[in-house]
Formats: sequence, C-alpha cells, structure tokens
Amino acid sequence: MAGTGRNGLFRHRLEAWLVTGWLGLMRRLPARARYALAGRLGEWARFLDRRHARVARESLALRYGQRAAGPKVRDVYRELGHLAGEMALLEQRGPAGLRQLVTAVEGRQHLEAVGSGKRGVIVVTAHLGNWELLGHLLPQYGLSPLHVVYRRLDNPILDARLRDSRERHGTRALERRSATRPSLTALRRGEAVALLLDQHTRGKGTLRLPFLGEAAPVSTAPARLALQTGCPILSPALIREGPDRFRLVAFPPLEPGDYPDSEEGVAELTAGIVRVLEACIGRAPAQWFWVHRRWRERPRCLVPGSEPPPWNGEA
Repeated sequence: MAGTGRNGLFRHRLEAWLVTGWLGLMRRLPARARYALAGRLGEWARFLDRRHARVARESLALRYGQRAAGPKVRDVYRELGHLAGEMALLEQRGPAGLRQLVTAVEGRQHLEAVGSGKRGVIVVTAHLGNWELLGHLLPQYGLSPLHVVYRRLDNPILDARLRDSRERHGTRALERRSATRPSLTALRRGEAVALLLDQHTRGKGTLRLPFLGEAAPVSTAPARLALQTGCPILSPALIREGPDRFRLVAFPPLEPGDYPDSEEGVAELTAGIVRVLEACIGRAPAQWFWVHRRWRERPRCLVPGSEPPPWNGEA
C-alpha cells in the first residue's frame, strides 16, 4: 500500500514537472509560433492517444460519414493542441491582458443585462473553444464574484495550481460533489455560478434528450436551480479565431419565469438549455470536446431528422 502511494506521488510530480516545462516553453514563444507548434503537436497526439481518438472518430463518423471522420479527428486534436498551448496565457497575463485577447463580442447586451442586475446568474456552457479562459474572463464582464463548479483533478499538485490560477483572476472554485448548497447561497446573494453541462452524467436528476443529434442523459440541476432561485441562465462561449484571438459569444438568457415551476417546467427548461448549447457548439464544432464518451448506449443511432452542425461553424 505504501509503495502504491509512493508510485502515485512520483507520477503526480512527474506530470506536474512536464506541465511546468510545457507551459514554460509556450510562454517563451511568440503567439504565432506557439499557435503553430501547439496545433501541430496536437495533430500528432491523435496517433498516441488512440483510445480517445477512436471515441472521436466513432461520433464524427456517425454524423459526417466514415470518409470525413479522419480529417475531422485531426481538426479536433489540432484545436486541443491550441488549447494546451493557450494555458500559458493564464499564468502569463493579468485580467487586463486576458481581456485584450477578446477581439469581438457578440451578444454584449446579454452579458451587460445579467451582469448589471441584482439577481444571481447561472452560467451554463460547454467544453468548447477555451472554456478555462472563459471562466477567467467572465468576472470582467460583470459576472463577479463567479463561482465555478468543477471536478477535482486526479493530480492534487495540478489541481492546486489550477485553483490558484482561477482565484487570481476572480473566480472561486466549488468542488462538484458538495456544490449544491454553496451554489444556492451564492445565487441568493446575487452572485454567479458557472458549470459545464455537456459531458456524460448518470443517476437521479437526469433526462434523456437529443444532444447533437443523439439521445443522451442531461442533468436537470441548472433548471432546478433557476426555478428555485429565479435566476436567469446565460450560455456564453469563447471561440478561438487565431493566435491569441477569441470571439466571446453570449446567447439570450433563459428566464425561469417563462417556465412553469413543476417537473414539466424543469424538462422544458433543460431542453432549452440543451438547444442553446447546441447553438454554441454549432459556431465551431471542431473546437468541441469530441474525445469524451458523451454517448454510451449501444447500438448508437441519430435521432431521425437531425442534422449535424456545419463543420465550418457559424450555425
């Protein structure tokens, strides 16, 4: 048992050392060189990460066909490479420097409306573009303090580093397993709570809904929080447009007052959230986290009449 602990500690330290070296290299490179190198290394990583590449290929082939799946898997891994390279920006730049990376804002009026109000805000987004950077930026658009619900990393050294980075830019971390009560408290104080809703979930409090053309379990927690507190649901995304250039997109908020305070209302509001997330992903499908096993039932099939988002985005 002690040996297992020592092995685990060595692995965690090795991972932390590799991440530190990677981020150090990325910080030293000019933006264009970092973008090109990280993207190319991401493309090559699909040959080493065969298990997750197979997951992405299966989902993409179902939607776009077997012939198109290979190039699209390459696109996905290139964007993951860009994401890994951009993590250096979080430790390299302060709040003002991070905001300079946003070259365009769509739906600014929606951000300003919820940011200037007295009610709390429930931020529901997806693993799209640079979702980590998005969490660091939202406090600068009025969503402050921002509490981020997250799953603790398996590596405690990297987890502590990530928490420090988030808190330095104005966000507060809430560990997912114990987030319900502090989330309610924050929302009732008029603060913002952010969570990601696009990954596989199970157990009570889920509904099976079409997501990107395929039925999947979706948590009803955001809808229940909204109906319980009266807080609107905002779904923003930070889309990568080039080296150190991002477009911040915010869709119109969903108002809980437009839905009945019942199980039927929970289902309708949850379906509305899913539709907005699909619209987010439709802006840049290659930047979504296709390597995750979002759909786990067999055999897999698309909902009749569904259409995948255009791969060039802007859906």
